[in-house]
Amino acid sequence: MLTLREALQLAEPLRKGKVLAGHKGLDRVVQAVNVMEVPDILEWVRPGELLVTTLYPLRDNPQAQRNLIPSLAQKGLVGIAITPESYIDKIPEEMIQAADALDFPLVELPPKVSFIDIIQPLTSRILNIQANELRQSEALLREFLALVLRGGGFSDIARLIAQTLGHPVTLVDRFRRILGESPAQATPRFLVERDPSGDAFLGAAFQPQMVEHLPWGQAQVLRVGSGKKGITFVAHPIQASSMELGKILVWGTLPAPLPSAQMVALEHGATVAALKWMEGRALSQVAQHFQNEVLENLLSDQPGALDRAQKLASQLGMSLETPFWVIVASPDAWSRESSIPTEGASQSHMETSLHLARRYIRILSPRAVSWRQGTRLVTLFPSRGRSASTPDLVQALQDIARRVAQENAPYTVSMGLSNLAPTLEEFRRAYRGAMQSLELGRVLHKGSASTVTALADLGLLRLLSPGDSRDELEKFCEETLGAVVRRDKRGALLPTLQAYLESGCNLRQTAAALGVHYNTVRYRVHRLHKLLGPVLRDPRGRLNLEVALQLLPLVRGAGTLA
Repeated sequence: MLTLREALQLAEPLRKGKVLAGHKGLDRVVQAVNVMEVPDILEWVRPGELLVTTLYPLRDNPQAQRNLIPSLAQKGLVGIAITPESYIDKIPEEMIQAADALDFPLVELPPKVSFIDIIQPLTSRILNIQANELRQSEALLREFLALVLRGGGFSDIARLIAQTLGHPVTLVDRFRRILGESPAQATPRFLVERDPSGDAFLGAAFQPQMVEHLPWGQAQVLRVGSGKKGITFVAHPIQASSMELGKILVWGTLPAPLPSAQMVALEHGATVAALKWMEGRALSQVAQHFQNEVLENLLSDQPGALDRAQKLASQLGMSLETPFWVIVASPDAWSRESSIPTEGASQSHMETSLHLARRYIRILSPRAVSWRQGTRLVTLFPSRGRSASTPDLVQALQDIARRVAQENAPYTVSMGLSNLAPTLEEFRRAYRGAMQSLELGRVLHKGSASTVTALADLGLLRLLSPGDSRDELEKFCEETLGAVVRRDKRGALLPTLQAYLESGCNLRQTAAALGVHYNTVRYRVHRLHKLLGPVLRDPRGRLNLEVALQLLPLVRGAGTLA
């Protein structure tokens, strides 16, 4: 590349010229030379150009002269060279002040300069530089492709990029898993977490803050950490079509402007890393196909399906341990009206949510086995080493759901958890229980995100699924509780009824459970007797009320009973 500082030494008129202002901008890169021959020059200039002029088109327009420097700087030009005396007596002081304020180089040329003496040597040097850069680019691309054809991995790609840039390099996928780095352990250690499989990830400490967007491509300068641990780095995307597969992370501060060889190394490195990623994806899809055959056989009721599942799992190195729970995780629906993502971006983020859920479940139990089933993640979660009760597991899964929400906001996942299954013969039943928990949980929580629902916590609702005779459920709740629901304007009667039934119809225990005065409960129960009639005195009637109270959240969650 050719900086303006270097260009000033290339041509005789520029060597004899004098930099009047904007000295701090002399290291800008000159990409071309342009001449001002018309008043509307702004329509004809391009970023990176050096403008040479006599100011003839603006000789009688002082306002246009004052506006010229700010307008050229805004357009991205590298500087202006003016030869006075031909049409103006001297360069206006306002132009010099504006150039200094904007660090925009302003060069005063000798009088009566032939512009061809500037254009020819600068254009010749620029073309030579571009030809040399093209040769370097082709050589570097051949080296990258040869590396991949030899079977080189992501660390080899990182090494080649690091050699060109002179900085440590890390390649990560879109899930922040470290694919390769050069030199070994190039990634700052305080940022790295490892899961039980040995995979390294950029962990919770990796919370980068934006510093600036670089003026080429989609690279960004970011900073992570604070104080002495603060590190600045450049992140360059690895993309296939419109989907981002990961990033190239260059640790340290790169020079500005970035030399073309380094820019090419990043761009070619990103291209070759994408090819390598696609190769790995093709292999993983084959492996996933065979793994999903295990799930299909576990869910099948055909004779011999369970034996086939166990045999194939053994061949694939999958350990199907018993007893176990089944966990089903699924992305929550996107419900925000603003900033609705494109279909491709939404799919990518949902994939990330499921990947994070799978990773953190595996950290919770390295012996867990997971499958992708469409947009769901199905996990066989062994109980070995854990209590046979579910509350602690529900809490752990809720922590996972919250972490997914934090790391991939606003995309979240909800989960359903089965009862403990003693043998693989119970896998189908456990799977249905986990699916039922997931679906009913979403209804009961009225579409809230990041919910975790255990089958054991559903009570009588375990006998239902969201699609079961919803009209009949509504009718039953309406006939049993409708009169109370319509009169319960302050929301006190239904809780009182539930507490009254749970206490065995004991007024004092009901008052204590609700934390209200005895007379308040007596008044409410009197109202309930008037609304419900003799049903509260009948054992069968009380059973119907208790069942309706259990069903009411499901019916209300579906929006069918106010």
